[in-house]
Amino acid sequence: MTTPTNIKRFKVKDTWKDFEVVLEVNLDRLTAERAQQINSFWTSAEDRLDEENGDVVLTVIRLAGLEVMCEVLEDRGADFGDSDRWNCEQTTKKLHESEGWGGEGDGDGFGWCGIRVVGAEVDTPCFEDVAVSEVSQ
Repeated sequence: MTTPTNIKRFKVKDTWKDFEVVLEVNLDRLTAERAQQINSFWTSAEDRLDEENGDVVLTVIRLAGLEVMCEVLEDRGADFGDSDRWNCEQTTKKLHESEGWGGEGDGDGFGWCGIRVVGAEVDTPCFEDVAVSEVSQ
């Protein structure tokens, strides 16, 4: 098996809570045509595409980052980098198995969509982050 050469890393960041996910993308696999298929799987595809100035590949990368953030939040948060191979692989597998992402693909870790997770820093709020106040009825 040959090693893909057109691989780039992208950071998807939530600007409000400082969540971030680092994705490695095989751009030979995530072509514009494949990205179009992924993006158009869900409603509001045109709105997402407009947010990325018509770049469907960046749209899908951003969407993958959001998908991973939501998945990690369901698991009560995570903080790992590419040296934590197990968490990277498990989080990537969840992305690939999610509806609309095309499955595992060629078994090289990139899945059908051409994206794998190499890091995430997504924390749920802790007790010190929340406040309580009485509200009048």
